[in-house]
Amino acid sequence: MIRVATYNLHGLRDSRAALARVVRALAADVLCVQERGLGLAFSRLTGLEPACHSRFSGVAVLVRPGVRVVHAEHRRLRWFPGLERRSMAVAVVEAEGLRLAAVSFHLDLHAGARLAHAVEIVRRTESVAARFDAVPVLAGDLNELPEAAAWRHLASRYDEGGDGATFAGKRIDAIFTGRGVAALARGVAGADEADLTVASDHRPVVTDLRLA
Repeated sequence: MIRVATYNLHGLRDSRAALARVVRALAADVLCVQERGLGLAFSRLTGLEPACHSRFSGVAVLVRPGVRVVHAEHRRLRWFPGLERRSMAVAVVEAEGLRLAAVSFHLDLHAGARLAHAVEIVRRTESVAARFDAVPVLAGDLNELPEAAAWRHLASRYDEGGDGATFAGKRIDAIFTGRGVAALARGVAGADEADLTVASDHRPVVTDLRLA
């Protein structure tokens, strides 16, 4: 089994100790992060190692020691004038007999840009997954609800099946998994409530995967 988690660190209230406790409570083998520049201090606090990180857009993939990183890349997504620049972090990782193409992303507030970027992310993820014979795992903040277009685009190609609110009473963060793995469990992760409150205004999402 391999545990994948995604966590948007927006709203971090300068409590690195609380954040470290939440991340350690996740017990993730692979952690996809959004909205925070991560450095060596974060690795020391959490015990995770950066596999792919972009200070440009704050997306990153981190792994626990022992997870092998086969390939890593950062890719800027199409820029729409007037909107934030977006990118994706990709890491092909191996652990527990699984090889995953783990992608961390953060979609825009603009619906058209979200859908365009979702299409672009799928295209690049599938290319990397095929090249390295890996199962796609896409994780991040979609900035929209499950019935919206970008979410539907991802859900039409991958399994998702999570539940629970992740931000302001809404479910906007998710993990999508490709064929070749089965989810043992999915959902919003638990940790100490006080730590969750000060660590971020999002809730982390986790999924436990095994070979299908």
